[in-house]
Amino acid sequence: MKQVQNSKKILVLTASLLLIGCSPNDSSHNGVLQSISSSKHELTIQTVEFSSADVVTNVGVTIFDYFTGEEIASVVVDAEGKAVFPGVKQDTPYKIAVYRVLSSGEWLEQTKQDIVFDKNKPLISIETFNTNHQSPLDVPIVIQNPELPNGCEVTALAAILNYYGMKVDKMDLANNYLPKQPVTKKGDTMYGPDPNVAYAGDPSKKSGGYYVYASPIVEVANEVLFEQNSEFRAMNLSDASKKEILNYVQSGVPVLAWVTIDLKKPRTKGHWIIKETNEKHPIFMNLHAVVVTGYHNGKVTVMNPLSGQETIDEKVFFESFKSLGSHAIVIL
Repeated sequence: MKQVQNSKKILVLTASLLLIGCSPNDSSHNGVLQSISSSKHELTIQTVEFSSADVVTNVGVTIFDYFTGEEIASVVVDAEGKAVFPGVKQDTPYKIAVYRVLSSGEWLEQTKQDIVFDKNKPLISIETFNTNHQSPLDVPIVIQNPELPNGCEVTALAAILNYYGMKVDKMDLANNYLPKQPVTKKGDTMYGPDPNVAYAGDPSKKSGGYYVYASPIVEVANEVLFEQNSEFRAMNLSDASKKEILNYVQSGVPVLAWVTIDLKKPRTKGHWIIKETNEKHPIFMNLHAVVVTGYHNGKVTVMNPLSGQETIDEKVFFESFKSLGSHAIVIL
């Protein structure tokens, strides 16, 4: 019998996958809904990708009793992304879970949603992660210019939040959420923040705006998610390997990653002193942030806040990613 996870979304890492359930040979996945067959109504669950509403087909759907948590039935969606459950009861609440169906036949939980069945609205769409490796995730294109010439990080974050249905824009994030500290100069010495703590300067300025690393962006994301009553949470994925990054993307999770703007070696010019630690921080001149949305045949697809969708050779991309310190975040 399949074990049901309590969390809405399951973290997928290369080191270990949290697997749920049995193979399709298990009687709970054969589509025979014996426990509710005596009722007269029919519920159809349509699985779609976040943001785009494109059909997601390589998943299974399970319906549970809302009060007891007991599994009622499980069905693999058809070619139209639909799973049909006959015999549900009018005005009755149910818990619905969507699972990625692995090639091994095991089921990996992706999303959950509570519903109340209404016979007048028998088709319910549920957004979930799209694990179709052939096409990139439909993360919306959000361009940083002209408002945020040095605001690639919050622009990329806005795109991911929009993908998950959060109503927020890049300017709101930059002006009202992003922690910022000035970069100043006394004599020949520059002083600035630790990019792991705050954005250096002002992202709306061509001159005087620098960058920020993953931790403050995670904080921004989680503040927005909390305010919008979302069960999603942002996580710092810095120091993740290439395999881990691609595992997330191929599991339907976009990744915000820091690379060089020209995909060449990092260039620095001078440094500033971090006041709290008195450490020297080298000033990167070609730092950039993008959203990784796909991987296929040795090519990485990204949403670039400067230019939109791009396809990059995986070796080039990950060399650039690693050279800047392997900064990344995910929301799931």
